[in-house]
Amino acid sequence: MLNDIDLFRLIGAISRKATTDVNQAVKQYGLDNNLFIYLTRIVENEGITQYDLVNLVKVDKTTLSRAIMKLERLDYLFKITSTTNRNYKELYPTQKAKEIYNNLFELENRYANTAIANLTPLERVELRKSLMKISVSLG
Repeated sequence: MLNDIDLFRLIGAISRKATTDVNQAVKQYGLDNNLFIYLTRIVENEGITQYDLVNLVKVDKTTLSRAIMKLERLDYLFKITSTTNRNYKELYPTQKAKEIYNNLFELENRYANTAIANLTPLERVELRKSLMKISVSLG
């Protein structure tokens, strides 16, 4: 049986493996270094603010700022100043982003389904519950 540190390391290893594999698969779109994560969330949540996106994907503001600038340079998104708070920038996908979104979504979906294919429905429910508890405890 895994001790707590080994379990935590295993979660990290699984995350890094998934990230590496998916980053490699989306390289054809110029979306290296986790850019696909931010782009898919922006397409799924048009008008999301950078503040809300930071909380959604659990990264620091500086990392997200750099990613947003790169996505803008690649013509995948544009920013509009919020009408309710001029300090907030709302993020919107470009047509180019919308055109590749289905490919990104399918890739992520296939990868996730492959990763958990050997789990029973009950094991999936238990895994979801456990991971949500960990996520909540980490903030």
